[in-house]
Order: sequence, then C-alpha cells, then structure tokens
Amino acid sequence: MKQINRSDIKDALHTHIDSKHASVLFENIWEKYSNRKSGGHPNRRIYRKRIIVLSILGSLCFLTLSQSPVRAFIEQFIEVKWIKNVKNAEIGYSWANTAGDARSLVLNKEEAEKSLGISIPWPDPLDGMSGQREIRTRKEDDSPLGYDYTIRTNDRYYEVIANYKNNRQPEFYAQTTGTALVKEISIQDVTATLITSPEFIHVPHLYFEKGDWKIVVTVTDYTEDDVMSEQEIIELAGSIK
Repeated sequence: MKQINRSDIKDALHTHIDSKHASVLFENIWEKYSNRKSGGHPNRRIYRKRIIVLSILGSLCFLTLSQSPVRAFIEQFIEVKWIKNVKNAEIGYSWANTAGDARSLVLNKEEAEKSLGISIPWPDPLDGMSGQREIRTRKEDDSPLGYDYTIRTNDRYYEVIANYKNNRQPEFYAQTTGTALVKEISIQDVTATLITSPEFIHVPHLYFEKGDWKIVVTVTDYTEDDVMSEQEIIELAGSIK
C-alpha cells in the first residue's frame, strides 16, 4: 500500500473543503488543552506522557497492526504513516466526487430536503444544541450529492457529512506515533466503523451506510474532562434517520 508522505497530507489539507475534510492537527488541540490547564503556558512534556499512555492502552484494547488479517482489515479504511514527533500527528479523510457545482446554505432539515429534492437522514439531536451552526447542501448538475452539518458548542465541534448515491467511500489517513485504531461496531443492525489514533482519542470518526447514504460523523472534544464515549457517538449516529 502506498504511504502518505508529509507533502501528500498538506496537499489534502489545502484542497477544496467539500472534497477534502481537513485533518485535525495534534498541535492545535494540544495547545487548547495545555492553555486551559496552565493558564496559557503549555507543558508539552506532561501531554506527551499522556499520549504514551493512550498509545499503550490503544494497543491493549484494540487489535494491533502486527497481525496480517487485522492489517488487511484496517487498510480497507485508513492509510497510516508512523512518525516520531507527536506534534506532527494528524488525522482526517478525503472523499472523491462530493464537491459538486452548487452549494446552498440552509437552516434546517425542511429546507435541506427542499434544496435537494429528496428525503434525507438527519441528526436530530444536533438541532437541539446551542452553538454556531452551519448546514449546506451540495448538488451536481442539479442532482443531489448530500449535505454537511456542523455545529460548534462550548465543549465540542460536531460534523456530519452525508453523501447520497456515491459509489466511493471516504479515504481516511493518519500520521501517528502509535497504532491506528479501527473498530467495527453495530448500530441498530447497521455495521459501522470507528476510526481514531492514540493522539486523537478525543476526535473519533464514525463511518456507516444507511440505504443510499454514506455518512461520516466526527466529534472533536475541546476538553480532556468531556471526551465523547463510544456509546455517545453510537447513539448520535443511531439518531440519524
């Protein structure tokens, strides 16, 4: 399998937002954490020690890449580059054929369905949250492609990317000092894939398919004390109907 080098990652980050969903940089989130704990004076050593612990726990709790069947399973979903410096850790994904030629800003599910001309699965719990919200529909040649729903609350950033009748799956990638974590789970009889890495336990990605839709749910936690549990993200994904 082709490795992703540093240049490839940076190219992905700067490609159009609709087809390349930007990586989360460890450095950025680490600064948020450290600034909250030290009053604006980051302590890298403390956080790097924590990352080592998370890496060990990840290896114990999840199947490791050293086993060839497991490696084959993981490589279906994510390309991994191992790095030495935790500050260079990244995680993200790209998704071909999703940008479209027309994007519309909408306010709710009703407007989104009117814009696309179809019924759509919708993350109802996000509607009840307070925060900075943005919802956009995407079309190509007047045919529906999907929608993007994001909301930034005080503690978390939620993103739901839903694509309609797309024959391509998202391509996840990571730069990590440890082991990429890929776990198959069941959500209301639908098989889903949970993806993260030791540096990004607090930024889970969940991919699943529902009828003609392919969906990625990503949640970024801003604080160490409020990391979204596996059960919480399962419930959020299960609510998308």
